[in-house]
Amino acid sequence: EIGRLSRLEVLNLTNNVLTGSIPSALGALASASVLLKGNDQIRGKHGNNIAPLSLCSSVPGFDLSNDPIWCPPERNALKKIYDEAGGQDWIRDDGWVDEFNNHCTWYGIECNEENNVIKLALENNGLSGRISNAIASLMSLETLHLRGNDLKGSIPYDIGKLLNLSSLQLSHNFLTGSIPPGFLNLSQLEMMHLHGNRLRGTVPILTSKGINESSFIADCGSPSDFDTPVDCPNCTMCCNRLQQCDTQEEIVQVEALAVKVMLGVLGFLILVAMTSLLRKRKMTLDSSLFHFIFGLCTRKESPC
Repeated sequence: EIGRLSRLEVLNLTNNVLTGSIPSALGALASASVLLKGNDQIRGKHGNNIAPLSLCSSVPGFDLSNDPIWCPPERNALKKIYDEAGGQDWIRDDGWVDEFNNHCTWYGIECNEENNVIKLALENNGLSGRISNAIASLMSLETLHLRGNDLKGSIPYDIGKLLNLSSLQLSHNFLTGSIPPGFLNLSQLEMMHLHGNRLRGTVPILTSKGINESSFIADCGSPSDFDTPVDCPNCTMCCNRLQQCDTQEEIVQVEALAVKVMLGVLGFLILVAMTSLLRKRKMTLDSSLFHFIFGLCTRKESPC
């Protein structure tokens, strides 16, 4: 097979009348320049103009790699996401990284009419490793659900580029590090679940588009794994390290009750102190009166 020509430096087949599909074996020529422009009769395996995924993602010298029809950039980004999140061990990966399948048919993917990814939902699917920075390349993404996996590392710094993101669920993973400042750009968020991780820092104030008390959740409750919990001014619910979650209203009620209890205890202590002081004064007065009367009665001209 041509893919076994490991020492091949240039494969120039430009401006011919080649037909059929591009063989996926060309994806093994990682160090070669693969030149196919000018062959208008070649097609993808399923009759479309999609080149093999390995050729687009693994061969920098492929002359059609920057052509969004032959090599859809979002397909390359999804392959990076797959590789960096332990894709081979996922519970379900139907269609993923197939050489010729349209990426919009892969499990957990939903696209719009322009074949741009608008939804990536892989919750409880055995993902491990980390969330690839390539996620920021899915510019039309509206829904990102990765909760309930074994993802580690930090939230991608460029997540703030996903300006259309409305639902973000990263809860119950093992994510660490600080909340990226780019969260400030996510003005379309209606749901954000970050709890059940080991994140630190501040969640920037978001435009309040939450629809219910569980819209924005983070580890902003106490006790925390750190000296101070996550600061989340817009969160509608805060969770602590014991996985106990309370709404902001409940937290305010608990804090108000705590203040009342403290004031009650303080009032009680003041009352006890005043009572004790009054008793001491009364005892002092009684003692003085007794000595006065006793002194009168012991005089010779005592009226007693």
